[in-house]
Amino acid sequence: MGALSLLVLSLLCVWGAVLSAEDTSDGYKAPEFCRKSECPKYQLVKKYDTFELRAYEATKWITTPLEVDVFGLGIYKSFRRLSDYINGENSEGLTIKMTVPVRIYIPFITPPAKNATMSLFVPSALENPPLPKSTDVHLESFPPISVYVKSFGGYALNSDFEKKAKILSKELTDLALQFDNTFGTAAAYNDPLTFFKRHNEVWFTAQ
Repeated sequence: MGALSLLVLSLLCVWGAVLSAEDTSDGYKAPEFCRKSECPKYQLVKKYDTFELRAYEATKWITTPLEVDVFGLGIYKSFRRLSDYINGENSEGLTIKMTVPVRIYIPFITPPAKNATMSLFVPSALENPPLPKSTDVHLESFPPISVYVKSFGGYALNSDFEKKAKILSKELTDLALQFDNTFGTAAAYNDPLTFFKRHNEVWFTAQ
């Protein structure tokens, strides 16, 4: 993605400030960086000096292809499709609350543009999500998974995510920790009006 792409993603996340999710009622305490929005549940397995290992519960995501481009138009188009889905463009006309993070999957192949995706987490209370009307949007279910996560603050652009991913990859390799290096994940949690305690992440799947 070009440097403007993640900025566009940040701007689009303003919907998250409007459609915030309610707190869960099962006693789970969400991390502070999720703020008022629901995010996937996980347990902290191990805290390293500069990153951590998390064990996520099974999750559902609404996903659409992402066309990587310099100007961020692909980001806008992908988020627009996901936004349409949660705002009623689905088989039940159901309005679904916005969650965090906005997740971007990037395969480490050349070129990655044909296989990149953008996803929104489906609220845990929605056990049977409605089907998308758009053929460019689909539901995904993931089993429990463990991921290595590096967190960082500030207004993050593509170069920041790339740099942090390279650092995390080296740290994992230096510690001989096994991970899937065929793809990476960027996770954005904040709307553009959040000036302090912004939260961004890069993920690698543990093996």
